[in-house]
Amino acid sequence: MNKLIVVLFLISVFLASFIPVKDTDFGWHYRCGQQFLTTGNPLANGCLKNEFSYFLPDYQAYYPSFLYDIGLAFVYNHFGFIGISFLGAAIFTLCAFFIFRFLSGPSWLRILAFYTIWLLSYSTFGLGLRSQIVSFLFFAVTLFIINKAKNNFGWLFLLPLIFVVWVNTHIGFFIGLVLLVFFTAESVINLRGFSDTIWNRGGLILVSVFIFSILSTFINPFGPKVYLEIFRHLQAPLSTMIAEWVAPDFWQTTLIIILIIIGLVISFKNKSISLFKILILLSFGFLAVKARRNLPFFYIIFFYTTLSSKLTNNFLKYLGHDHDQDKVINQLSLSFLVSLIFVFSVINIPQTLNFHQSWENYCRQGPISYPCQAIEKTNLKQLSGNLFTAYEWGGFLIWQTPKLKVFADGRMSAWKDENNQYPYQVYLYIIQAKSGWNEMLKKYKTDYLLIGKGTFLDLELQKNAAKYGWKESYRDDVAVFYQKT
Repeated sequence: MNKLIVVLFLISVFLASFIPVKDTDFGWHYRCGQQFLTTGNPLANGCLKNEFSYFLPDYQAYYPSFLYDIGLAFVYNHFGFIGISFLGAAIFTLCAFFIFRFLSGPSWLRILAFYTIWLLSYSTFGLGLRSQIVSFLFFAVTLFIINKAKNNFGWLFLLPLIFVVWVNTHIGFFIGLVLLVFFTAESVINLRGFSDTIWNRGGLILVSVFIFSILSTFINPFGPKVYLEIFRHLQAPLSTMIAEWVAPDFWQTTLIIILIIIGLVISFKNKSISLFKILILLSFGFLAVKARRNLPFFYIIFFYTTLSSKLTNNFLKYLGHDHDQDKVINQLSLSFLVSLIFVFSVINIPQTLNFHQSWENYCRQGPISYPCQAIEKTNLKQLSGNLFTAYEWGGFLIWQTPKLKVFADGRMSAWKDENNQYPYQVYLYIIQAKSGWNEMLKKYKTDYLLIGKGTFLDLELQKNAAKYGWKESYRDDVAVFYQKT
């Protein structure tokens, strides 16, 4: 019965996460992966340097995501967007499997915990497959290994292999190192009470794994410079520029604080206080309060630290159970999971198939509308030169108009120019038609403008296009195209 519940749970998670691909960064990730598949050389990949934008053309970012890019391009080339949705659902199901394994408590409680995490973090999960989802998987795998290592340090030798893949997939690999640092600190403290033999053996394993895990993150095209990229991201005011870096809503922030307090109370109620659990609860609670993209990591940590506590176990014992009660709970769990499978099958499968059945759906029904009609009507795919366009369209146009270079795109959130200005800040200055905007476009040798209808820049150009040396060539309900006269 329990195996059937687990199988149904994983099927329900797969169907819940079989959703349309709506990531605005899909375009540039795909083009990066396609370049590798074409050249066969990851070091020749155009995404390892800036070949796609004309703002900061010589800027060197240290962000190796080529393994994710290659996988994305390969699946899309062979199976289209449906294949990407399938891959995203498979990865998310793996996440659920590992989370289910390392959480404590009866199956029904772990399933309930997972779906609570899913609901509270849907703003992160609702865009389909993204590189952040892969980081979510590696985070779950790392926590699973660390949980296993409490009884057998040998499990830790898997971590350097995990970090080699993770660092070449997504920059979020450093959160796995945070887990490892805290676990190593607690383990070293706990080993001090044992004999010299156990201390020497255990200490050697811990130190070796920690060193090799750090060194394994250097196995990427940029070596240790990936840590410079992390530092750049930490320095950049991303919360003022990128939606997913904005702090959670007030109710989410309040909930996080309440859950941290609950988690700390439960931790200190245990006879043996876990320094590791207290540190990760506080650390990931802080990260979640700072940015909504970190919500899923915190909620996982909360359930990981609380469901395994003695207080939770005592509460479950207080509720009592017998054979008949267990049978009822299992039946309710089965009914719940079958209902979820039915609901997700009826809603998600048709919705995803319908979303990807036509190019028009992809262009118009996502979180933003893409200028697909403008690209077709103005023959942008055949033009070459420099195109100033909406920041959110940058990644899409890198993919769809390969002969053009865009001004800025989603790769560039933490980049800075010689005036310590971030690309998004410069983009806003121009799109809002502030004083000197046209001189800035001239400075960067802009040839074309593809901007949103009704933006400040569009309104200014509607009145004075000739004055500034521009001519409107196309307009629809989404985008406007201007060329230099």
